[in-house]
Amino acid sequence: MNSFFFRLTVIFSIAYSVESEACSAFLLTGKDHNVVGFNENWKTMPGMIVINKRDVPKRNISWQNLTTDQTQANKQWTSKFGSVTFNLLGYDFPCYGVNEKGLFLVELYLEETTKLYNPKQADMFWAQWIQYQLDNYKTVKEVVDHLNDGPNIDWWPNAAGSHFFLTDAKGNSATIALLNGKYTVLTSKEMPMPLLCNNQYHKDLNAAKKFDFLGGNEKFDFDQNKKWEDRYNRAYYMLKNYKYDKKPVDYAWNILNSIHPGEWQTVIDTKTMHLYFRSDLKKEVKTIDISNLDFSKNTVVKYLDIHTDEKGTVNRYFQNLTVSKNNQYVEQGFPIGYDNKEFGTSSIFEKLKKNIMKFFENILPAS
Repeated sequence: MNSFFFRLTVIFSIAYSVESEACSAFLLTGKDHNVVGFNENWKTMPGMIVINKRDVPKRNISWQNLTTDQTQANKQWTSKFGSVTFNLLGYDFPCYGVNEKGLFLVELYLEETTKLYNPKQADMFWAQWIQYQLDNYKTVKEVVDHLNDGPNIDWWPNAAGSHFFLTDAKGNSATIALLNGKYTVLTSKEMPMPLLCNNQYHKDLNAAKKFDFLGGNEKFDFDQNKKWEDRYNRAYYMLKNYKYDKKPVDYAWNILNSIHPGEWQTVIDTKTMHLYFRSDLKKEVKTIDISNLDFSKNTVVKYLDIHTDEKGTVNRYFQNLTVSKNNQYVEQGFPIGYDNKEFGTSSIFEKLKKNIMKFFENILPAS
């Protein structure tokens, strides 16, 4: 089994680094607008949108907790804020999301990621680390201020990690990367444009400075520069040239679709607290009115399949999330994440599924 696990993680590391260099996130903000856009570009993926409650007791979950008998919690907290998250790996393990206060957080693959370990802090699987921030903080500044006294990010074994893009309802933004064993943070004041893809921020920015729209000598032809690697330049160009027209959400969609549409696409207007999304399997845009969601403790956790057939505003179509239903997404999501056919039938995966059911049996009803 040790041999299998080693082969599995090496294969995953190679596959993940090749296939998932593919995301784009930005903030279109000004006096009268504050709109986030995100493309998840990888492959067709199962997933659910989860309404996470406030006032829920939680515990940290590391990769070791997931895959071994060492399931003891090292950190506990109670969620302060409700949130809406997009989850490939099941409950409490989002790829990205926004909380009721307008804090948005997403991970994007970054090859150069290193580990950062604080022996005084608990380890937390990277996806739950995202949920932890949404549970506890309402602004970019709060997240940044608590990075070093927060949990260690536990990446996939033997694979590269990610950097993060975050924004809040006041129009602040930041990027967080783990480089050379420490957090590297850029805030709004240090970023000429709130835009992030899969390179370190200044690498993409410096490469774009050759073009005329950033003072360079090379003319940027928007109609010609359509290659995959041009998506950062195209997004920057469009963000820079936006003139407020009372339709920033439409413009955000235009940007997303102009830089290679993602398999998951999301736009969030934190002025109105409306979230818009679509998937590659169900291309019609749906709407979630976040301001009309019930995040209270006495409600049940609810979910909606990201490939839902429903149209328009979909608030009423969310269903109760049970342990058994969550396990169905876990069974689909983790093998997709590993991108390895053997993992789905391995004893490691069986242990992971059993542990997840145990971790959430006091939060989610059995059926």
